[in-house]
Amino acid sequence: MSSPVQTKDPTIPQKMERFSSSLKRYSSILRMASNTLLRQPAQVANAHQSTVWLMDNTAYRHPASHVSGEPHSWRVEVVACVFRKDSRRDVSKFVAAIADLIGLDGAVGTEKEIRRRIAQRLQPFLYEVVPDHSMMLELPLPNHTTQIHQIGPTGDNGIISQVVNTGVRQIADGSRVRAHIRGVKDRASMETAFAGPEGWLVVSDIDDTIKYTKTSDTTGILRTTFAEEPRPIAGMPQLYSRIESWFEPTWFYLSASPYNLYPFLRGFLRDNFTPGTLILRDSSWLDISELVKSFTVNTQEYKVDRIRKIRKWFPHRRALCIGDSTQTDPEAYAEIYKRHPEWIHAIFIRKVMDVPHMEERNSPKRMKPAKRRSTTMDEQTFVPDTMRALYWCPASTALRDSSSLENPRVDSETVFDMDFPTPKPSPSQYLIKVQTAAFSHDELRLAKELNPSKSIPQVPVHNFCGTVISTPTKDHEKPEGPMFKVDEVVFGLVDYAQDGAAADYVLTTDDQIAHKPQNISAAEAATIPLPALTAWQALFQYAGIDPTQLKDKRSKQLRVLITNAHRSEVGTQALHLLRSRDLFPHHRPWICATCSSEDNANEIRELSLADEIILIPDPIPKDFDLSAVFRRNKWGPVDVVLDCTGEKILQQFKTPAVIKDGGAVLTAVDANPVLNINPKESDGKPQTQFVHVEPDGRTLELIAHMVEENNVRGRVENIVDLVNGASVLSEDAAAAGGEQRGGIFVIRVN
Repeated sequence: MSSPVQTKDPTIPQKMERFSSSLKRYSSILRMASNTLLRQPAQVANAHQSTVWLMDNTAYRHPASHVSGEPHSWRVEVVACVFRKDSRRDVSKFVAAIADLIGLDGAVGTEKEIRRRIAQRLQPFLYEVVPDHSMMLELPLPNHTTQIHQIGPTGDNGIISQVVNTGVRQIADGSRVRAHIRGVKDRASMETAFAGPEGWLVVSDIDDTIKYTKTSDTTGILRTTFAEEPRPIAGMPQLYSRIESWFEPTWFYLSASPYNLYPFLRGFLRDNFTPGTLILRDSSWLDISELVKSFTVNTQEYKVDRIRKIRKWFPHRRALCIGDSTQTDPEAYAEIYKRHPEWIHAIFIRKVMDVPHMEERNSPKRMKPAKRRSTTMDEQTFVPDTMRALYWCPASTALRDSSSLENPRVDSETVFDMDFPTPKPSPSQYLIKVQTAAFSHDELRLAKELNPSKSIPQVPVHNFCGTVISTPTKDHEKPEGPMFKVDEVVFGLVDYAQDGAAADYVLTTDDQIAHKPQNISAAEAATIPLPALTAWQALFQYAGIDPTQLKDKRSKQLRVLITNAHRSEVGTQALHLLRSRDLFPHHRPWICATCSSEDNANEIRELSLADEIILIPDPIPKDFDLSAVFRRNKWGPVDVVLDCTGEKILQQFKTPAVIKDGGAVLTAVDANPVLNINPKESDGKPQTQFVHVEPDGRTLELIAHMVEENNVRGRVENIVDLVNGASVLSEDAAAAGGEQRGGIFVIRVN
């Protein structure tokens, strides 16, 4: 329960005017003394004559240079305030004035206790500031060295705001040090947290977002600022604790309060919330009416300016903004989002309901600026006009010379764009916010070989996992609604004729997605659709395997050869499908797998995924003869060959010792059969078929069930952030992939 507040006293305006007049006279005396009698050329602050505040801060550094690859050195903005020691004056008359303004009623303590509290918080407003003074800052670093930096001089308001370059690169993200002013170590120190260029970041308002301030009421501001013990908003400490545990963000607390309240607000934050950098207005309001205005006047401009500074420090972090509806937080955050939509990932607005006369501020009309571009606590969904994306520029666009249109195809260029247009769904499409996207270098190579050389720029990577943002409008009138609902998490394979999922958003349809298995991560889920569907369609469509015809042990045993079964995710998924009891409840196919190393073979043996294993070194020896291996081991020919190696061994599958007459030879990695590089033999040998995988949501649902039964699993080779995806998708990276080319790489998007 909040304390009762007297807001209808008709004498309050007159009292405010008398109090302000008194404080203004005192203020003018201080300014005149500081600016005339005491003003000298810049000098070093004397520890015995000055009181110094150092404000906690966050060190930053920008990502590594694209030229040298070296990380930039750490920098930190140091903010210090200098006051003349023993400049305190008798505050009793000011205490009496504030006590009279708020109307002491005993609800917040005894009169003696309240007056002591008012005096303590009011005193910093009466300190005499010291201009034109410098100080020596001692900054100990985690590498056991201490740097000395001169900071200053102070401005007319007694404040120093100066960026210090440590010149040091090798400091771990998350490190903390305590710096101090030389000569006053115990009385003037600050904590510096080192935060790397990537990760999460929170910008939080204070007043009426996490602390009761009652900024909509003059008496409420004075009462909560000077007389009451600070109280956190119910539930907010728990919420911030969860945000800290989930995201481990860097914290910034942004308030329109003057810097004189720094000790008071810092203590409140330390007692109730995760420590962070506290940013306050750098003007000292010696006029109490101006103090009240600081909470309400030009707050949007002030907050936008400070948030833009934070973004300059951390342009690659993902920001969450949290505020309330009493002042201009929705408009300020929406303005930042409009300028930098790739930076702001969510905006939360607390609708203040425990303060009178908030109907208009909480109305849907007033919240519209926030509703369009942010998420309120009512979970209203927003979709920005632009997004982050990777996209291919083929030869005709990668080259800047118009003559390139007539030249043979050259390597495409991969571009990371922070302002790519967000796709607009058709009446039959879902809009998905991508969590993860996944690819293999085999997939990239085949896409390059099979696609036209002069196609338009296209977003790559077609495996994905994400959250449904909007559903097809054609389904809205159906009694059962759309197949997939808003906020459900899905995974799938986007058709290769449309843009892929290496972006914040992707479009898809019912037949391309399925519900994500509940027992795996979004990263693992993204690795499954392409290889699992390729293996499924190869076995059950191209090869024509029908498990229902294999009803018992008396059925003729199905025999399958899978090459490169461990390195290729397609091969691994084929092994899992053939060993699935759901698909083959009464029959166990005979499986022969090839591997390039004994370690790979042992992993397959441990899982009982193959009956026989052939070791084929990479590169394949010139004298290797697959037919001889089959004859030596007295293995009969197989019904199906699924090739995950490529043309180096492809021709060896077509001998009678390896493949039965009428058997199927399939490849998931060699485009030559499609490109007609190898003309049809006239000797009647089986022809190789390339497996053109197609999206299939219904089959993906079956595969998802098998994942939840632990019959099928994905395998993550590596995870990279979207901003670094261009280099990973390059042809150089594909070549460097070497033996990992069939493995699945995951791009972390949201």
